[in-house]
Amino acid sequence: MDGNKRYFTGRWIFTGRGIAENFAAVAENGVITAFGPAGEVPCPPGAERTELRGWVTPGLLDAHVHLICSDLHGEMTPRRAALTVCSGVSNAGKLLSAGVVACRDLGSVCGYALGVRDAVEERLVRGPKILAAGLSVCATGGHGGFISMECDGAEAVRRGVRTVIRDGADVVKLMVSGGVNSPGPEPGPCELTEAELAAAVEAAHDRGRKVAVHAHGATAIRRSVLAGVDSVEHGVFMTEDTMDEMAARGTFLVPTLSAPYYAVEEGLRLEPGNPDHLRSKSVIQRHRRVLKRCAEKGVKIAFGTDAGNTYDPYDRAFYELVLMTEAGLSPREAFCAATVGSAELMGLSDSLGEIAAGKRASFISWLDGNPLEDIQSVTGKKEIYLDGEKIC
Repeated sequence: MDGNKRYFTGRWIFTGRGIAENFAAVAENGVITAFGPAGEVPCPPGAERTELRGWVTPGLLDAHVHLICSDLHGEMTPRRAALTVCSGVSNAGKLLSAGVVACRDLGSVCGYALGVRDAVEERLVRGPKILAAGLSVCATGGHGGFISMECDGAEAVRRGVRTVIRDGADVVKLMVSGGVNSPGPEPGPCELTEAELAAAVEAAHDRGRKVAVHAHGATAIRRSVLAGVDSVEHGVFMTEDTMDEMAARGTFLVPTLSAPYYAVEEGLRLEPGNPDHLRSKSVIQRHRRVLKRCAEKGVKIAFGTDAGNTYDPYDRAFYELVLMTEAGLSPREAFCAATVGSAELMGLSDSLGEIAAGKRASFISWLDGNPLEDIQSVTGKKEIYLDGEKIC
């Protein structure tokens, strides 16, 4: 047999665009070269045959993770740095085991996720394809400072964006608001000025980088959208007029419902009286309504978990699909967000997000039911293929 040539067949598949039955696909060197009805796609000579069980979908693309996200206390010694980077490699492997074949790291301690990305690209370690921001950009004393470069004023922010791009950033992440618990005149108060945002977006777009913004509060979200950012992360206190603006501009929402969910489920279990976790509990329903309303208005939705946030696990990234469905999306809409939606936002549509000729052979066989009818089946057994090879 030719070890670089594989022939897959199966009964049911969601390609990212539609549903098909009794399909076949040929993959060579990890890329699908032919896909269609089994009777029309013959097995090439010498190809290894694999019968895929259950329902097959594209692998998940997680547009918001933090592979190395632990608050730092004390000096980053060489020993500690090595341990921290190795933890990021381990976390990337956990994402892959959850079915995530590509992810976007939006801020890491010391920017170390850039090195994890490079290690995966050079095949030193196995993991999902990684796009990385390195360090985020925030105001002095602003939210997420331990994974960010602090900048104040439009020119300093412009230099900060150019610096993270110089250091290898695939995407620029701005911390535009506080968290849901931050003190200020409104929930998630704005921390960057209009001039700072304009400078950041111009500097990033001039160099071909998209801009993702951490934004909870209404002012921060609207200010970001009007500045021309590419995606709003979280968006808890978004208003209807801003949703309309996002729909008109093509701005993505990456809701990350997992972040408050796990802060409540695990946080309150371990720390029942923690006011931060109680605040997270108070916004869950509002957060879900924002996602549903955005979908109804035609706002583009991408899938993101915020894995690496407090209590937010890497190996259960798939559960974001359940939470999106509980918020009011159909299972198919949730899968579209996690495949073709995230691929578009991440600039990976040429290779991932869909099962079709020319795309990478990275997909999931869900073994415990049809996830497009019963979303809970994503919590069951699964087989994951990366570039045509079964990894678990």
